[in-house]
Amino acid sequence: MKKLLAFIFALLIPVGAALAAPAVDGGAHGGLKDGTYDIEVESSSSMFRIVSCELTVSGGEMTALMTLSGTGYEKLFMGTGEEALAAPDSEFIYYQEDAEGRYAYLVPVNALDADIPCAAFSIRKQTWYDRTLVFKSKSLPESAFKPEEKSKPSVKSTVTGVLIGAALAVAAAALVCIAEKKKKKNEGN
Repeated sequence: MKKLLAFIFALLIPVGAALAAPAVDGGAHGGLKDGTYDIEVESSSSMFRIVSCELTVSGGEMTALMTLSGTGYEKLFMGTGEEALAAPDSEFIYYQEDAEGRYAYLVPVNALDADIPCAAFSIRKQTWYDRTLVFKSKSLPESAFKPEEKSKPSVKSTVTGVLIGAALAVAAAALVCIAEKKKKKNEGN
């Protein structure tokens, strides 16, 4: 009986660890290789439609060259419109016109898969509009991620897995003990 319980524990603890291992999270910029990658960007406003975006990773820093569908915004500010009103001109990001006449902006990116406030200054209305941008890590190619970052489970997930495995083992041991008691009881009758 003791050997059977030891076997159950030995078998179920690694199973629990495997079940609790999280999906790979390459969203943090520390998990990306240096290079330039096409990336999808979600905008909170249909009036601020991003038609293409290239993310550049260099030395742990990220920037993105976002090309908009229109030419209605003179400049951007990475923050809110209210903050932009108080900011010096040196903090504004002015457009670069591409070969097709579209406006592109080179913006810093401090996180992927997170809401990033961005204010856009309308040329026609002469006012700031608040936007929220989300740079989608799922749209990056697999080759953008560092292999060691993708395969290394966290300490938290390993501990969780061991606890799940131990709970499964205890439950299995309890079932074995109940079955043994029923068997002995039936043999006694």
